[in-house]
Order: sequence, then C-alpha cells, then structure tokens
Amino acid sequence: AIGDGEGDGEDESESAPLVSSGYGASGDPGIGDALDPESNAPEYVDPVLGGKLFALPDSIKLGLGDFIFYSVLVARAAMYDTFVATSCFLAVLQGLVGTLFLLGVYERALPALPISIAFGVLAYFGSRYALEPVAMEFASHLVFPM
Repeated sequence: AIGDGEGDGEDESESAPLVSSGYGASGDPGIGDALDPESNAPEYVDPVLGGKLFALPDSIKLGLGDFIFYSVLVARAAMYDTFVATSCFLAVLQGLVGTLFLLGVYERALPALPISIAFGVLAYFGSRYALEPVAMEFASHLVFPM
C-alpha cells in the first residue's frame, strides 16, 4: 500500500529529512555539532583560580522589539523633561548590563526586556515624582543652580 513504509523503496532519511544525525538529533558527533552555537562558545577562565567563570554564546542578539520598547520608554520620558529622560536612559542601560551579566551566569537564553523595562519604569516614576520636585525646590531656593 502507498505510504505504509513497507517495500516502497523509501528510506528513513527521505521521509524525515529534519530528524537525522546530520542535525545533531541523535547525539552522535556530526554536522549538527558544527551548527550548534553553544559548542563553539568562548569560555572565560579565572586566571588566578583556573576555574570556568562563565560562557557566552558566539553572539548576543537583541530583537528589534527590544529596541522599540526601550526607545518608547525613553521618548515618553523625554516628553516630560530631559532630567527624567536621562535617568530612564541610564536605568535601561543598567538593566541591559544586568541582563547580560545574568546571561553569562545562567548560560541560557534570557528575555532582554523585563529587567531593563522595570528599571526604566522605576526611574521614570522615581525621577518624575520624587527627584524632580526636590530638585526644583532646591533650585528655587538657590541651593544649587539648575
């Protein structure tokens, strides 16, 4: 019968081209190991202790959506004031550095948005509603010039 796999001359590699040892599915060394980005990842070794510190993939990729969310947050802060926009920008950068650090520690893929956006939102509300009024009050009493 057609498609029953008996005697029709079709071998397994033709019926399932993506499930083969060439793509590393069976665990055998082959072409799949050369395609695995984690196998060629640089490892950073502690020069004093000689132990592995952390490993990073060959490339760290941020999607376009990540940059759109970052820029919308900073642009919204810039609509209010430069002081607030600068604090949001620095908080987003700190969150991104923190995410990259955690990427090296956990050695697996992590989302890029949560830490940076959380820091950015906290910086936005903190600088807009807490730091800015205090800075304006000090400036009005000439404690420090604005």
